[in-house]
This record gives sequence, structure tokens and C-alpha cells, in this order.
Amino acid sequence: MPNEFKYVPKGFDYCKDISWDDVIKKISREYEVGTNKALLDERYAPTFVLMNGYFPGTIQKVYNEVSDREGVDEMHIYTSLGKGSPTFGKHNDTTDVLIVQSVGRMIYEVEDKKYDLYPGDGMYIPAGVYHAPFVLEPRITLSFAWSK
Repeated sequence: MPNEFKYVPKGFDYCKDISWDDVIKKISREYEVGTNKALLDERYAPTFVLMNGYFPGTIQKVYNEVSDREGVDEMHIYTSLGKGSPTFGKHNDTTDVLIVQSVGRMIYEVEDKKYDLYPGDGMYIPAGVYHAPFVLEPRITLSFAWSK
């Protein structure tokens, strides 16, 4: 678990293997079981917030690898379909998180400094640290956590 913010460029290249097909399967399952959540703004493509424990194919493989290496036991997936897709904006989390960019490019502003995230890049963000994601293109972003 992180005790301070840390940007890790190219530290998670093994997380670039998630397929859009598996993300689509996960989105479908979230709707089937009622755990679906989408962030909507009619001016932009949606963002899907995927939080249940169904991890098809490449998603399970990546989760297992990160869990083994980092000791995480939770994963949420944020999937946006276009530039400017909505996010939770500037916020902080109540738990430490590890953000890993799997597909596409994002900008994260953390404590007033901007970081470009490319596939394979990651960030450890301690609980309480404010951060704001900005979607630059279709993306798959993984958010891992350690339960307390």
C-alpha cells in the first residue's frame, strides 16, 4: 500500500493486454446483474464504471498479476468511449488506490500537477489525496485497492 503519491511510467506494461471484447462482456454482465453504472453527459460519449467481481479472460489475467505483485484485492474498471467522456471530476478516495492505464491515454491532475498516462503507466494515490482524471480518447483504466 502506498504511503505517498508515486507516478510509475511503464511500470505496468503487463496490464496493456486487456481486450475490448472482454470489457464489453463485463459491461453486459454488469447490466444483466444490476451492478451497472454509467456517467452520462449528452455532449460526450459515456463512461462505464465497472465494479462487480466478474473478470472475463484478459481482465482476470491482469487482475491476478497485479494482485500477486501488489497485494491488491479489489479492482474497478473505468471505460470511456471518447474524448471528454465524463468522470468523477476532482475527488479523493477513502482508501489507497493504484491507477493503471490499460488502453488509451488520460491526464490525471494530482495535487495541482498534471501527469500523462499511457498504456502501462500507473500511479499510487494514498487515501485523501485529491486527483482529477481527464479523458483524451477511448480508454480502459484500472483502479485497484487494498481492503482494510
